[in-house]
Amino acid sequence: MSAHSRSKKRGRWIDITFIIIILTLSSLMVFLLMLPNPAKKEKEVVSASPPTIPKEQINESDSVYPGIRIITEMSNDEKTPYAIQFPQSNVPEFNDTVRAYTNQLKASYLNQKEDLTDSNIHPSGELNISFEVFQHTTGYYSFVIHSYMNIGGESRLTETKIFRIHNQSGHMLTINDLLANNKKALVKLATKVRESILADEQLIPHLMQEQFKEKTMPTWENYSNFSLKKDSIEFYYDDHVITTRSTVVSIPLEDLNDIIADSFKLPEAAIQPPPTVSEKIDEKPAEDTRQEETEVSPSAKVVALTFDDGPNPESTTLILKTLKKYNAKATFFMLGSRVSFYPEIVKEMKEAGHELGNHTWNHIDLTKASAEKITLEINNTSDAIEQASGSKPTVFRPPYGAVNNTVRTQTSLPVVLWNVDTLDWKYRDANRLLEHVKGHVKEGSTILMHDIHMSTAQGLDAVLAYLQGEGYSFVTVSELNNSAN
Repeated sequence: MSAHSRSKKRGRWIDITFIIIILTLSSLMVFLLMLPNPAKKEKEVVSASPPTIPKEQINESDSVYPGIRIITEMSNDEKTPYAIQFPQSNVPEFNDTVRAYTNQLKASYLNQKEDLTDSNIHPSGELNISFEVFQHTTGYYSFVIHSYMNIGGESRLTETKIFRIHNQSGHMLTINDLLANNKKALVKLATKVRESILADEQLIPHLMQEQFKEKTMPTWENYSNFSLKKDSIEFYYDDHVITTRSTVVSIPLEDLNDIIADSFKLPEAAIQPPPTVSEKIDEKPAEDTRQEETEVSPSAKVVALTFDDGPNPESTTLILKTLKKYNAKATFFMLGSRVSFYPEIVKEMKEAGHELGNHTWNHIDLTKASAEKITLEINNTSDAIEQASGSKPTVFRPPYGAVNNTVRTQTSLPVVLWNVDTLDWKYRDANRLLEHVKGHVKEGSTILMHDIHMSTAQGLDAVLAYLQGEGYSFVTVSELNNSAN
């Protein structure tokens, strides 16, 4: 075979092979194009999903105590509502310890609620964490953190935990420090505590004998949960630890002056026998706490602006400035736990002519509380508001709007709810605040907002400008109710 013939034959095979390759690649490309595109689908699904709306509000603000800040975490989620407040300082160790404690409670609550949801069980529940502050003359703060967890039904947890810190040195006080690490002093302290418990006739019927003996033994651990006040030391026992209910045992420091460390001893002049003749306290006539009311014309278009869960030093202050700008009156439903930290803001509200309302101390669901607990929540808050402003609150709003006959019978204050919920707690969007008001407000509306949200404070100006432009006047809820009668 000639070289020319071989070359020609080889050329035909190359052409055939090339054609086969082209056909194969073309078929493969058609096949791939016909396959569904998962990346594209995923992208379409994501773009079609509504934006994730945060349900938790986290706020940090200064307190009246130097170097102490307050962290507030709140969620009004229908399935897992919670209200959490805890202190933070300039000491990282203290901050980590407190935050770890509250985070553990929060995680436990959310996980247990999630387990019930997975089991198609949907009981209502709540988590509430709040705290009190006591300051000793040595500069030590005692933070008494109260926790209430209700998973649903009978699954409940009530707990009190105390953390102590010096406001300058950052030292975290222990019972060993207070008693100079003296074991004999601990034995004397244990005796004092046991005697105090056994002398309380109201505790005796609830005493759990075996637990009482065990938990009052002179061990450092048994006496670690205490608060140090100016003139006493208090030990906290949760329910079913020594009695069937929560118990606080208070021992005067003067009774412990011979066993506590030198830096905590009371001066001799401070330890005096009780007077033999009691002094009569002059009783002052009760102050007229009624606020001057604005005359409301029967033909006027009015709305009642209401703000819950404050006060807050940043957002509430801005809200007060905006209200003043529009000569608007509002009603503030306040938490006693926050009033105690920001009394000056409450006084400013009163002086500006706004109505002061009670929103309980800890923002708990009162329909799940005992009558005694409800009374304490309301009365302690009323006392705090009166102490801060000189006036008692005139109206009451139950947290979450949860109210029943038991709640109503525990207070003489008018119970005030709302008919326009701005959902500012849910969206926390200044622009959306105005949109929601525009879509729902009408003559005689009671508008619900929350003055702990800066987005609400920032969006209020536009809301008031719109309402004023529509011919509305702004009144308190009591003025609104009076005009309707």
